[in-house]
Amino acid sequence: MTDLRQVGVITGVAVLGYFGLRALPDTQCTFLHADHQPVVVDGLEFCGLNEEANFYSPKGLRFPVELKVVLDADGKSGEVKLLKDDGHPYYSHEVAISHTQRVHLHLRQAAGDRLYAHLHPQPAADGSWRFELPPQLRGVGLRAYVDFSDVRTSRTMLAEAEVAPAFTAAAPPAAVVPRNRVVELTASTTKTGSSAMIRLRLAGQDGKKLRLKPIMGSLGHAVVFSVDRPDAGYAHMHPTLEGGEHAEDPTLAFRLRLPPPGKYDFWLNLNDGQEELLRATLVVTP
Repeated sequence: MTDLRQVGVITGVAVLGYFGLRALPDTQCTFLHADHQPVVVDGLEFCGLNEEANFYSPKGLRFPVELKVVLDADGKSGEVKLLKDDGHPYYSHEVAISHTQRVHLHLRQAAGDRLYAHLHPQPAADGSWRFELPPQLRGVGLRAYVDFSDVRTSRTMLAEAEVAPAFTAAAPPAAVVPRNRVVELTASTTKTGSSAMIRLRLAGQDGKKLRLKPIMGSLGHAVVFSVDRPDAGYAHMHPTLEGGEHAEDPTLAFRLRLPPPGKYDFWLNLNDGQEELLRATLVVTP
């Protein structure tokens, strides 16, 4: 190979590498947010101040990905497939890490108590993603939502699917009794279409101080579903840092562009040494 060709090859590889790196998400906070201002606290990167989340309908937005969820015969575990337009699955190396995980799977009970779980399926060599189904969601119909980031395009991908139960539960699933609780949910506005700052004041078990620990690169994760319209979509968001996160009764704040009027389940995923899900009610007015 001549010197000129060697220079050309090296230059081409360098250019491809440069644009390839630029295509990668530049921070874990580039997740369901149009703009991000990451904040580093004690060496840990949190999603930044005033990030506004939106309530999305993956089906209505028609992302170029199809979600398939199949449960094993015993109903205790299952697999997710994320299929591109050409029918090929997304493999692990094609999915970027967002909030310490590659795939965020949200499972909601389709009827009854509307129970919820936030899972992170793990990749298999055949392009499937395996997960274990929590006991409280076994034997019931589910609605699944998934969000992840495409490495090549840096684009957040959303998809949803209905999940039939592997068997019919003899009795309705029982909700897990929470250790901690939401004392109060307040919103700066409840008017649909407005940008609202939603604050959740929390309390620990038996009057003890609740010490929040990081979970998936944040001090909490929130997911919002419509109570009255099960197929309306969802919002997935992360708290801002207002200073009340480490108070005796901590407060977490979330900024959300409010969806259509109605009642919504506001699920908070937190960590006090153990992960926990707490539910509150958000009412949006006309």
